[in-house]
Amino acid sequence: MCGIAGVFGARAPEVVDKMLQVLAHRGPDDQHCVPGEGFTLGARRLSIIDLAGGRQPLSTPDQNVWACQNGEIYNFPELREELRNQGHQFSNRSDTEVLPHLYQLHGDGMAGAIHGMFAVAVWDKQRSRGLLIRDRSGKKPLYYTQRGEQLWFASEIKALLQIPGFERKLNQEAVYHFLSLKNVPHPLTAFEGVHMLPPAHQLIWENGRIHSVKPYWKLDWTPLQGELQEQELAEELLIRLERGVKRRLLADVPVGFFLSGGLDSSLATALAASSSAQKIKTFTLRYRADSSTPGKELDLACARQIARQYDTEHYEEELDFSRFQDELPAILTHFDEPFGGVMSTYFLSRLIVKHLKVAISGDGADELFGSYLSHRLARPLAEFAQGKTDDLGHFQEQPDFLARLTSPHDWEWRSKLFVFTEADKRRLYRPECLPQADTSQWMRKIFEGCTAQDPLNRVLEAEFLTQLPDQVLAFADRLSMAHSLEIRTGFLDTEVMEFAARIPGRFKIHGQEIKSVLKTAARKYLPAEAIDRPKEGFVMPVNQWLAGWLLDYARQQLSKQRLDQHGLFETAEVSRLVEEFAAGNSGLANKVLSLLCFQIWYDLYFANPVSLPLQPQSR
Repeated sequence: MCGIAGVFGARAPEVVDKMLQVLAHRGPDDQHCVPGEGFTLGARRLSIIDLAGGRQPLSTPDQNVWACQNGEIYNFPELREELRNQGHQFSNRSDTEVLPHLYQLHGDGMAGAIHGMFAVAVWDKQRSRGLLIRDRSGKKPLYYTQRGEQLWFASEIKALLQIPGFERKLNQEAVYHFLSLKNVPHPLTAFEGVHMLPPAHQLIWENGRIHSVKPYWKLDWTPLQGELQEQELAEELLIRLERGVKRRLLADVPVGFFLSGGLDSSLATALAASSSAQKIKTFTLRYRADSSTPGKELDLACARQIARQYDTEHYEEELDFSRFQDELPAILTHFDEPFGGVMSTYFLSRLIVKHLKVAISGDGADELFGSYLSHRLARPLAEFAQGKTDDLGHFQEQPDFLARLTSPHDWEWRSKLFVFTEADKRRLYRPECLPQADTSQWMRKIFEGCTAQDPLNRVLEAEFLTQLPDQVLAFADRLSMAHSLEIRTGFLDTEVMEFAARIPGRFKIHGQEIKSVLKTAARKYLPAEAIDRPKEGFVMPVNQWLAGWLLDYARQQLSKQRLDQHGLFETAEVSRLVEEFAAGNSGLANKVLSLLCFQIWYDLYFANPVSLPLQPQSR
């Protein structure tokens, strides 16, 4: 796991070194830069594989092809063996070294051969040609900006801000979408001229320009055919998931497991413990009484039960959010953009990294098998729209709620779940500042490109392309790497994704049963108590805090004086939202939190720029 930075089209080691310095949290073990004629590649390193010899960037023996990466290539042992059989020679055991050889052999087609989580940069000296590649699901970030005949790139935006002459300009469209989504959607970023490479895409740079940005892979959601049985689907899923988890045990340092007590992390832990020759380490988080949500005691009990069953080396750490107000600005500087999603990973990672560098989580299971409100709504809304009310799943007793959401198209009802709807934003913005953008139409384009057929899988596919990489995987990466911790997940293994996507929705959610086929698979390894209990996500009770001790902080940050720094919003409307929330309208919590996060971020990056990343204030 590392952070990368560089430029195609210039020899600029001093600048790239400066870019790497602000990425030190992504790779505290080493910094190295390779300049050459028309290129400079650099990397920060968190040593996981080949601790002594894996320094990157790395090249082919003739030094004609150079490469660096942020991430892990899980199939590199097989790739290295195949390359050796074709005469390629290697100098170390690192996964990065296979990349320049793969380019030498396959050229642009190398992307299809590598599996893992990665953001890769390759430079071809003979052709003066650069290649950027991002992994299939979007676990690892990769940003870029063009300056004349130079293409600068990095793992985080803060590195690009170090480019001489870089002018910070707010991307109004990105902010507009953030207010609806809790995150900025790719390829947009909050800075004009800076772009994020989409998941499963590669960028080719030649002749001083971007030649193309195109996908190399697309997840197929067309349903499996034939007489399908849930038990058979579960067995095939389990085979693939077992291989996926086993691949993620590859490391020259200890690997631990997030064990929340829920289905996803418990199954990943059980699979690893069953295949590992060594005792594995598991980590469960306890909550202080003032930082808890209902159900956490059951989480803790189930985690302990799994740890005993599989004889893990088990640790429990208590989370303390008492300094959340002080730490929120620092958290936002690890995103470099306004972000209103989950932030608990920041606190969890800080505790786990005391024990190890690598942890495996259950990320991706919800997004492939169905769990969220939008997933539970998909089939009932489709049924309700056709006048069928016999089986409305979780909403059998809520016909009025379904009636309010029902729309002719799925993208329309999904847009009604936005934090700020289009109508909300028209009230929020000052008329002269309202951008020419429409988040519901952006969502419409996503749904119109879906290959899935049934209602649930259509929502899952749309969110796989948007919410998963831009929000879920974003907080997992940025907030773990803030503390130099690598997070892996077997659920986003290519084999697992390609099978799970094609499982018809009726095997994922039926009635009030969520993740049904995954639960069936898990029964081979887990006790019923860990499978059949209510889901309790790993979240912080920020809504409750906003209504309590964080309320005065929100009022201060969202004062007229602060809002006038950018002048985008009607101060009276912002004040109304805050005060109605304070008076008991809990449905406004996400709106207030999103506005609070935007305002803090704007102050840090535009009004009163700080050195990045910001360190938490000390008391």
